Amino acid sequence: MSDLAEEMKANALEAQRFSRKHLVLELDFSEASVDLIEANADDVEYAIKGGKSDENVAMLVRVWGGYLGESLRKACGGEWVEEDGVICLRTEKGATSPQEQVRKRIVEGGTHHLGDYFRRMKGEL
Repeated sequence: MSDLAEEMKANALEAQRFSRKHLVLELDFSEASVDLIEANADDVEYAIKGGKSDENVAMLVRVWGGYLGESLRKACGGEWVEEDGVICLRTEKGATSPQEQVRKRIVEGGTHHLGDYFRRMKGEL
């Protein structure tokens, strides 16, 4: 297993711990758990010290992006790759960057729905 794959697994586990502690969510790599993150994404501003500071956004992008990607990988297969400085989940059908989706969701809001993204990518990958 590549170092990047190990890093993404570690990030996903950290997302589970973070979400359990700060949002009282149990994440199990299912589509429903991605919907739980979506439903609580705006609450992180109040759930963690510093709210949506640059540091907190970077941490959430790292851990929730890893979790979202690992959930997709479990559903669709694929491998983690870095392309032009962007971490992507790649299958034979295409690639996507869950971290970028999480960044958009946190920074730009609900128009970048994580559950919808998960379902769309599950169909495309």
